[in-house]
Amino acid sequence: MSKNEHFAVYKHKFIIKNNKLVSRQFIVLKHEDGTLQFTDFHRYVKSPVLMVRKYTDDGNSRFSFTVQLLNYAFFYAEIEKLDDITVEIIDDFLNAYGMCELPWDDDNTKRTEGTVKRCVRTIMDFMELFIDERKKECHIKKDDLFKFVNKRDKHGKVSKVKVPAFDVIYTGNKKAIFRDIPNSAFQILFNHIATNHQELLGLIILSAFAGLRPSEACNVRRTDSPLGPGIIFDIVDGDILKIEIDLREELNIRSDLISVGNIKKERKQQVPDIFLNAFREAYNQYIEYLKGKKFEKDYGAFTVNKQGKAMTYFSYRKKFQEIIQSEIIPMYLASEKPELVLYGRILMENKLSPHIFRHWYTVQLVLSGISEPGVLMYWRGDSSPESSLTYLQNKGELEKQYRKVNNEVFDYLLWASKMNND
Repeated sequence: MSKNEHFAVYKHKFIIKNNKLVSRQFIVLKHEDGTLQFTDFHRYVKSPVLMVRKYTDDGNSRFSFTVQLLNYAFFYAEIEKLDDITVEIIDDFLNAYGMCELPWDDDNTKRTEGTVKRCVRTIMDFMELFIDERKKECHIKKDDLFKFVNKRDKHGKVSKVKVPAFDVIYTGNKKAIFRDIPNSAFQILFNHIATNHQELLGLIILSAFAGLRPSEACNVRRTDSPLGPGIIFDIVDGDILKIEIDLREELNIRSDLISVGNIKKERKQQVPDIFLNAFREAYNQYIEYLKGKKFEKDYGAFTVNKQGKAMTYFSYRKKFQEIIQSEIIPMYLASEKPELVLYGRILMENKLSPHIFRHWYTVQLVLSGISEPGVLMYWRGDSSPESSLTYLQNKGELEKQYRKVNNEVFDYLLWASKMNND
């Protein structure tokens, strides 16, 4: 499937007697050449068949929620048919939806609690109808996906409602604050990845030291990619003067045409001076790891999976969260530092995503002295000042939570040496 292929809502409108406008919605697969392939997924969307609407009405939002799940499952989780969808994929989609971290979300995406709850109800209803019809063909069971609980309305009437069998996190406008991570926790996390999960190291240094969004990091190519270098080093007499990441165009970098994730703002992203040393040393370590590893030479993706294909945002996020839950949280809880134990307890109740590295990167820039929204926007690759203003307006609070940094911010060599000795 091409990155330009996607599921969409097709609305057919017609007039019936008394000049009433009727809208019937379908779910179609829109191909790269613009042609539409009708599916039967609309049959599982719990919605009246005929809807009387005005011309200005946007239609039934349930179709929009369903289409987003389908795009996530088929184009990021890489399922080939809906029968293959898993509870894990649905869990990941709903949490990414609630945390505004879907591959096509940007830093300004916000969803109200009511919208998230409507999305959850829609997906539960959709999957219930699909499972009922497919029965043995579907890989998941209703009991594994949702449960029924009693709900009392304002009139005291009790009814049964479906709720997920897993927690769905809603962050809303508090998203940025939730991502705060103590520097001591960051150092343990980074060192553990660099030592035990080097397949993710390339993605992490692109976010932690260049500020890329996780989905953008999945798009980066090697320096020798036939599609053009994805990372450009400006070196004079052995000294690195500048490092840039080429995000000017979202290219296909997999032979199976699977999209790895979206580029939110097409640009060349420069690595800040305070991170040049850290980026160079971690980059060299990652390149050493890549030697002898299989990869698709026609594309030259910077980060690949075991099959040698470019790693997708979904795979990255899934692997990262598995590491957090099974390896990192126990390390925090076993620490002698109270702040790490407290942070570990917080993570037991809240999911952490790879966006944490971009957040940490931004905080370090703010604490290093950047105070102009336009400057912070540039280093973050933002298209609007809203997110940058949030960080700058909370600078005093950030300084209380993070230890003050010097001009080097994160000296990779000094830190790595200390961690290895410890």
